[in-house]
Amino acid sequence: MLAEDSRDVDTPFQSMLDLRHRRQKLGISPNEMAQGLGLSAKQFESLEAGDWQALPGAAFVRSVLFAYARRLGIDQRDMVEQLLPEDYRHRIADLHADIDDRRIKPKGLLGFAHGGSGSVFAWFCLILASAVVLVHFFGRQ
Repeated sequence: MLAEDSRDVDTPFQSMLDLRHRRQKLGISPNEMAQGLGLSAKQFESLEAGDWQALPGAAFVRSVLFAYARRLGIDQRDMVEQLLPEDYRHRIADLHADIDDRRIKPKGLLGFAHGGSGSVFAWFCLILASAVVLVHFFGRQ
């Protein structure tokens, strides 16, 4: 049976029905899988039916779909990605592009690079050192 299961993993999935058959073959109940994925029974039903509109969004669907496949022992992301509709794949690609544009740029220690405000600790040390120098300088009389 193990050889049969590993052969199933190598075959491409045409639809969510293929994943459902794999789940059933492994003896995992829908409730067990839904709980393992942190989904309600209704959300899991929608996932297995491929009713993407009933689920929260493209990123959610993609991450849950990958988690579902991993729980079934399938780790080929590109194969699982093909189960998503084309518009969802484009939305996710747009999300990744947007995140890349908003990456946090290094601020530099005092914040002069890239218009940042710098490290609070560095500014605190600088002010404390300045205060010590001023007290030492003006403290002598």
